[in-house]
Amino acid sequence: MVIRRLSYLLDREPDTGSVRLQPLRPPEGTLSAGSGSEGGASEGGASEDLLAQVEQVIALTHRRTPDGALSCSRLPAGGSLLCNGRTEGEHPDAQRQFVDAVHLPAGAAGFDRVWPIDTWRSRSWNSPAPADGDLLPAPEGHFDRQSLVRFAREHAARVAPFLADVRRLWADPAGRQIVIAEQDPETVAHWIALACASLPERRARELTFVTRADEPRDAPQQIIGIGPDASFDRHDPLLVEHLYRVHDGLGGPGSPYAPDSWAELTAALWQAGTPPTASAAGTAEADDPFAPASLARQLLGMGTASGDGLTALHGDSLPAVIDTLASAAEDQTQGSPAIEELTRVCQELGKHCAESVTDPLALALARRRLAAALDQDTKLRHDPLVGLPLGESAQRSLRAEFGPRFDKGLARRLRGPVSSWAGPLHLALVLHGHQGPGVEDAVNKLVRVLLQPRGPESADAVAVLKSVGHQGLNRLVLAKIAVETTGRRSHLLRELLMSPQGEWVRSHSDVAPPSVRLVELAVRWSGPPHHLRGIGLFTKLAEPAPGAAGSVATDPPTLETLWGLVWGAGQPERGEFPHIVRVCGAEAILAAGLGTRFLAWLTAPGRFDRELVDFAHAIHRRAELTGRERATAQLLVVADNFARTSGSPRDVVDRVGELRRAGSPVDAPLWDGVQQMLARGFAGLSPHDLYQSGALSFLANAEPSLQHHYRAAVQAEFRDDAKVSRMATQPDVVADLFFVWRKELTRSSREWHTTVEELLRGTLGVVLGRMNDEQRSAVATRLVGRSNNWLQSWLRWTNELAGGGRDTQIPGAPAAYPPGQGHGQGHGHGQGHGHGNGPRPAPPTPHVPGQPPPQRPGELPAVPPRYPPGYSPSHPPR
Repeated sequence: MVIRRLSYLLDREPDTGSVRLQPLRPPEGTLSAGSGSEGGASEGGASEDLLAQVEQVIALTHRRTPDGALSCSRLPAGGSLLCNGRTEGEHPDAQRQFVDAVHLPAGAAGFDRVWPIDTWRSRSWNSPAPADGDLLPAPEGHFDRQSLVRFAREHAARVAPFLADVRRLWADPAGRQIVIAEQDPETVAHWIALACASLPERRARELTFVTRADEPRDAPQQIIGIGPDASFDRHDPLLVEHLYRVHDGLGGPGSPYAPDSWAELTAALWQAGTPPTASAAGTAEADDPFAPASLARQLLGMGTASGDGLTALHGDSLPAVIDTLASAAEDQTQGSPAIEELTRVCQELGKHCAESVTDPLALALARRRLAAALDQDTKLRHDPLVGLPLGESAQRSLRAEFGPRFDKGLARRLRGPVSSWAGPLHLALVLHGHQGPGVEDAVNKLVRVLLQPRGPESADAVAVLKSVGHQGLNRLVLAKIAVETTGRRSHLLRELLMSPQGEWVRSHSDVAPPSVRLVELAVRWSGPPHHLRGIGLFTKLAEPAPGAAGSVATDPPTLETLWGLVWGAGQPERGEFPHIVRVCGAEAILAAGLGTRFLAWLTAPGRFDRELVDFAHAIHRRAELTGRERATAQLLVVADNFARTSGSPRDVVDRVGELRRAGSPVDAPLWDGVQQMLARGFAGLSPHDLYQSGALSFLANAEPSLQHHYRAAVQAEFRDDAKVSRMATQPDVVADLFFVWRKELTRSSREWHTTVEELLRGTLGVVLGRMNDEQRSAVATRLVGRSNNWLQSWLRWTNELAGGGRDTQIPGAPAAYPPGQGHGQGHGHGQGHGHGNGPRPAPPTPHVPGQPPPQRPGELPAVPPRYPPGYSPSHPPR
């Protein structure tokens, strides 16, 4: 049953402010509110209880509302009440207001064709309702699709927050009312129309609203429009954050946004120019009208969904949307355009989102591609997973699901002709990378075919590699080629490079192992116009690549290949071995299995080089050496270690003799090098160690060449001007060196005395020229502490050094004998140089109180009891 249009006069007392609602006589042909019997309802009329509810809603909603305020309310008795307020035309600001109302019971005809908001400012409100026909005022098109799209775009930032609150009106029966603050009611009406156009059909007709209310806290509707003068504090946190959901278009803060995926997708559709459409009856989306699935499909169908735009979704909205898109991708009824659109969105999302977010969609798309690839593996032209932002977890899922099937297909193909391998090999690489068992078998077979360049399938193997175009596969094949063509088998790769298939190797040389690039270079440099051979070719091939830290020849497998390329089973010239060791390093030579090629050079180098010592260090413990080879290597190692540390000279002297005998005959240049290293070790000994260890006696009776090297090693240190100056400030060290070098020994060679005199002139003679009288006096005092004979020996030597002609008495030094008449040790009565007869005993020297007691006959003079740590005549302390 339908109540025809009712009219009321809403008047306010100017003094008391009380509101009076008076029913007006209905126009002809209508039923008045008061018609019928008392306490009941007349035929075609309504009960007094229903009219009381109508009047109460009007009194709460339309007091002091401006002209044209429209409201839609639900009545406790059921049905909806649509009211339109208007004032008298001559007096728009008067207290009197006319309200026209239409009540439609639930299920009545009318709302299924017209939304209540469509009657906004309809001229038919001012015309009497017809006796028969439509009771609702006719809509006049204020809110068509074009105007709503324009309005949504103008207020783009506010659409999703507003729609989110609209949806929550049905999520919670006690949900908060929505207050829209705008300058004019028409803007509020547009917001209400936008909500109706966005909601599912049934919800849109249930929506209640009022376009303008002066006292919104009394209004019972879901959406309440207010103006700037409404009795509502838009800045009160209690109202804005707790009691109402406020959307303020007047500059106020409004309520904080509560994200909602349905609202955000709906807002995206409005921005795209297409409002959401209702889902078909019986579908899952129809059962849940606010599910985002239907909206996501609409966006994809229009081609307007943007991954960049979807990343702006808040909270759980984005995962919900991606799950919806993944479901759409799994739907086998989806055609190619929709899948392409999903792929585009997935790729855009992958630029901004974590893999865990995009994996559901990417995985769904990958499953479709791989399932299709299983049916057409021989026709595969592209990587089915290219462009999909798959995370590691998604890749593991794909490997577990599809890996066994692809491996089985690849194994079946590998038993057939090479030309049919491309598709299944590509799929296996996509899933497993280069770690799958089928991929390893394919690589082994491809290499075996390639290394037979004259075979019928070698060209097919290159065609497969080019068709697959997988960089990881190329690396695996080239690495396997490097393993199969090391050393003497490098000719296999040389033949491949000289065949038409060699172009593929050269085009991928940037990812090839060093040994493969080496063979390619050897083919180039040994051919025209260079024709390099031997050590020249070796040097060229061993040059470091641009930007490389060192030579490729330091890599043992590469060196093995390099040796085979240059010399094969032959040998370099003996003088070329040091250069090879210098370039490659001894350890790399041994690791490459080339150590035995160098043993003949080790025992007979023809020239002593540092590289010989380095090689000896690397090989002297190897089991494959003969006794002579091992003794020769150890001789070099012992001498080199002694030269570096000057440690345990007595043991070194004994060990060198044993090794020399075991390695006999020792090559002359090699032995001379050993003597040079021994000499450096002796030169590093302190005077005390030189004397007490027996090294001095060994040197005094050694071969002249060793004495020569010792003298050169010591004198080399005194060529440094700064060191000479420092030594001049150390008179105690000068006195000790003089004592040790001039000490007469029981046995010594004739050449030793000459060596000593040259040693003194080249070292202490240089230092003496830098010393002042005080420093020279300190030397004399130090020697007097040993005996006056040593003092006289020092004075005679310095006099001889100066060329004679002056008094050699040092001021302040005690003189046991007149100048020039002393009996210094080693120089008295023609014994200065001694030729193996020993010094002549000096007369006993009486003991002088306060000085050290004289030495006993045959007793070795005392040496300084302590020297600075690490003292060395070649490295005097600073």
